[in-house]
Amino acid sequence: MSYKSFLTVTLIVLLLLSNVSLVFSQEKPVPGGLYNLSDYEKLTGKKITKFNEAPMLQELVKQGKLPPVEKRLPEDPLVIEPIEEVGRYGGELKSAALGPAAFSDIEHAREFYFFRPDMQGRKILPNIGKKYEISRDGKTVTVYLRKGMRWSDGTPFTADDVMFWWEDIILNNELTPVKPTRWMPGGKLAKFEKVDDYTIRIKFSVPFKPIIGILGYFTTGQNQFYAPKHYLKKWHIKYNPDANKLAKEEGFDAWFKAIQFHADVGSAGQDPNTPVLGPWVLERRTTERRTYIRNPYFCAIDPAGNQLPYIDRLVVDIVGNREVGIMKLISGELTHGGLAIGGDMEDYTLYKENEKKGDYRVLLWPSSNPTEVAFGFNRNHPDPILRSIFQDPRFSIAMSLAINRNEINKFVYLGTGVPMQATVHPSCSFYKEEWGKAYIEYNPDMANKLLDEMGLKRGPDGYRLRSDGKTLAITIPYVEGAGIRGVKTVCELVKNYWEKVGIKVALNPEERSLYVTRGNAGLHDVGVWSPNRMLELRCFIPGMTTWRPNYYPIGWAVKWGLWWETRGKSGEEPDAETKAFFKALDSWYLSVTDKEYKKRAQIAWDFQARNLYLIGTVGMVQCPVIINNKLRNVPEKVLWGDDLSWWDVTKPEQWFFKR
Repeated sequence: MSYKSFLTVTLIVLLLLSNVSLVFSQEKPVPGGLYNLSDYEKLTGKKITKFNEAPMLQELVKQGKLPPVEKRLPEDPLVIEPIEEVGRYGGELKSAALGPAAFSDIEHAREFYFFRPDMQGRKILPNIGKKYEISRDGKTVTVYLRKGMRWSDGTPFTADDVMFWWEDIILNNELTPVKPTRWMPGGKLAKFEKVDDYTIRIKFSVPFKPIIGILGYFTTGQNQFYAPKHYLKKWHIKYNPDANKLAKEEGFDAWFKAIQFHADVGSAGQDPNTPVLGPWVLERRTTERRTYIRNPYFCAIDPAGNQLPYIDRLVVDIVGNREVGIMKLISGELTHGGLAIGGDMEDYTLYKENEKKGDYRVLLWPSSNPTEVAFGFNRNHPDPILRSIFQDPRFSIAMSLAINRNEINKFVYLGTGVPMQATVHPSCSFYKEEWGKAYIEYNPDMANKLLDEMGLKRGPDGYRLRSDGKTLAITIPYVEGAGIRGVKTVCELVKNYWEKVGIKVALNPEERSLYVTRGNAGLHDVGVWSPNRMLELRCFIPGMTTWRPNYYPIGWAVKWGLWWETRGKSGEEPDAETKAFFKALDSWYLSVTDKEYKKRAQIAWDFQARNLYLIGTVGMVQCPVIINNKLRNVPEKVLWGDDLSWWDVTKPEQWFFKR
């Protein structure tokens, strides 16, 4: 995607930096748009007075097991404008995952946030919340809920479910020992106030405009902003004095471990009774398959009054490896793919050759990532010699200069990407071109010179030696099936590049949970992930980018990150340059004026360009997405990445099978 086409994303800055109350603007309905019913009727002049439901739910109503659809919807339901046309009910979405708890190509479709970005990432639209308002001083945000909205078990969803999450989960030190930094602007925790059953007020000690990006992201999904109080409280010690006894009866050694188990609604979630607000709820899981069934109380409808989703079930097959998943995809066994399975340009020819046989179409969606695969050396490595080497900026610079990005672009991304250093997206209003070009030229001679300057001499076998005489060897772990496009081949190429300058490299493909566990413990040599969340809508959220040192995808300095988050109470104090980087980011998050925002952002991101905490490769590539030919209401082109929550931005609730 061209630079010009991304510039519109910067419109969000006008919202981030304005000093007026914010509500949703009035506009003509657009495909994929989200609207409150009351607003939709005003915009279109059309009244929706009759509601319909899926045949499987009609049967339950006839049996007296469900109330009529009009009593299951909120007073002001969410209206989703279809991408192509009003759909029809029925069918199953079939995707795959690379492990029993691994993400599949449907997880993001089940997540449900308070608000949602539009398909271009320009603004925030209604979702769970009807609207929000921000005070003129930027310190207070008021969020309005949908009256009559219900959990998937029929229990009313109210402000109490938000307050339960805040007061009994976030403020509870056993459940949340380290408080999330995004709710601590200026170093002080926000204050949540229940105004009434359908209104929440959040107060900050300082102006905090990043709240706009937070409200429309997974930071306000289940267990991130709300939780089913009526269901979870029996495992909470505050509400049940015998919670520890109950936990032990279930095989947990503490109440807070039991509540964490029952609260989990992600890919690892195992309790089918846990209520959700999203379109599908867990039905059954085994080691070989997960199935999800439609939520009969889902809050959204289409313009014809049909309760969404159209599709009855989600089926996730657990496959042994990526190759098996791809074979299922191209044979037509799966209905779609592009994240956990598929999505890599190096397989584009294979996908195209099998289009007719697999009865699917291949769409090319532009990545939102400024770089697809990035490497971050562990600057808090438990080995003191490696720690010293990794903390020297010359090492990261040398490793960057040793990478042949043009070759990576050609062989992995078929030339569709842009060689680029890890930094914010070029569409950001404060972007400096020099950041994307910092140390990206292929210059192994200069890389060797820098390594020589560090005293890393070569041994008889050509590999460089540490100060203790041992070979300087590192292991690169990586995860497939996590949306990191081309990660395996990129790592193989980087291994070759780095060995040419004398660094011995081993590759270690890992399952995601193991990778996360090792990363959180700071036991890795180098982290490998996509430095996503770098659009202007996202990179302004504190602690949400991969530059957060103890953020598991890369974890380039876990102990320094803990020091930063706890204001020096835990972890280890970093060097002066990194402390200045943290201070610059903190200052940027509290910007009020446009001038402050841009100036402080440039100060902060200059640090990355100088020190290369993360090393980028190639970004903004085209991504092949495979869609079954009968599956409709899927956009032909959409910005693809974590910034807009992958499949969520396509509104899978309105996907349907056309027969």
